[in-house]
Amino acid sequence: MPKKSIPSYRLHRASGQAIVTLDGKMHYLGEYGSPESRKKCADLIKKYEDAGHRLPPTRDQAEITVEELVGKYLEYCEGYYLDPDGKPSQTYDRIRRVLVSVVEFYGQNAVSEFVPLSLVFLQELWVKKGVARLTANRFCAMVKRAFRWGVTRGLVPVEIWQALTAVENLQMNRTKAPEYKVVKSVKDAIIDRTLPHLPPIVRDMVQVQRLGGWRPQDVFNLRAVDIDRNRTDGVWEYRPYTHKLAWKGVERILPIGPEAQKIILPYIMKKRDNPEAFLFSPKDSMRLFYEEKRANRKSKIQPSQISRKKSKPKRVPGDQYTKDSYNGAVERACLKAGIPKWSPNQLRHSAATEIRAKYDPEHARAVLGHKNIKTTEIYAELDFEKAAKVMREIG
Repeated sequence: MPKKSIPSYRLHRASGQAIVTLDGKMHYLGEYGSPESRKKCADLIKKYEDAGHRLPPTRDQAEITVEELVGKYLEYCEGYYLDPDGKPSQTYDRIRRVLVSVVEFYGQNAVSEFVPLSLVFLQELWVKKGVARLTANRFCAMVKRAFRWGVTRGLVPVEIWQALTAVENLQMNRTKAPEYKVVKSVKDAIIDRTLPHLPPIVRDMVQVQRLGGWRPQDVFNLRAVDIDRNRTDGVWEYRPYTHKLAWKGVERILPIGPEAQKIILPYIMKKRDNPEAFLFSPKDSMRLFYEEKRANRKSKIQPSQISRKKSKPKRVPGDQYTKDSYNGAVERACLKAGIPKWSPNQLRHSAATEIRAKYDPEHARAVLGHKNIKTTEIYAELDFEKAAKVMREIG
């Protein structure tokens, strides 16, 4: 019989731990080169040889793997992190993407083998990839939350999760991870130079957002059914059907002033038979593009050229703009205008700057909303009246 080779004690570079492979499975031993890891390796090899070059079944081997834990947790998250329309939210997508990297490096390991050093390795990997400090901290929190969930379901030993909580957040000026760039306002002169190069619908979106000081998602989520036009003071009330605190049952009311109303009203009229449709639609924008292109033709249009759209295009415009499609349209317009790039998120800061200068910080806070939900609940009615006053005059 051929002689069985002795399993080797070696370094797992991805985690910095010592490992030994037995029965085709890697066993993590702790810090590479430490006496404890070498003793653990020797004990495992002895059991392996004494049992006829196989490991006897143990409780540890009955544990689920990290990949199995992640799969079960994502199944839970898919039904927990939901938008008001019942679809998985962006939070779910972020959690899924983060946990994919955990599975990539540790998926086949038992959950008890995922130690603080494993999380530190991932943390350092994210930093090397250029992930911002606060984002890396959120990623770590997502991993810890998955293991905490596993504890409550009897899938993870509680001491494993407790050990992971010892991994500290990255601190400002104590890490190579970059900080978030401060979002600054964009000057109205720059916006005005951008507008002619935007598709008509996106142009209207930019102007509505600038007038109201909204977040980008408030613009591309705009529907007629969410707008109350019955106030007697000339200001409309817009209640976005979804926003970041909607899952807590918090109602958000945005005032729409006369200038923004002039832009929005034609869209409401066009879609009066379908009030739940998004007012600003990429599908409508593409249709207008083709109509304008045909109208600008100097030669006679042949019957076969009335519509040259592909019957089965690879990319079909959707009914609603997204963060990426909205940002992309603005970025392309900036390139055409030959000006520095700016993003729709900066429009909110521009509105804040104007309102603070013309009124006071309290009115700006009322228009833009609060970070502290308790303050919002206490001053909601008063703040809306202040916000409505601002919109009557500038929006």
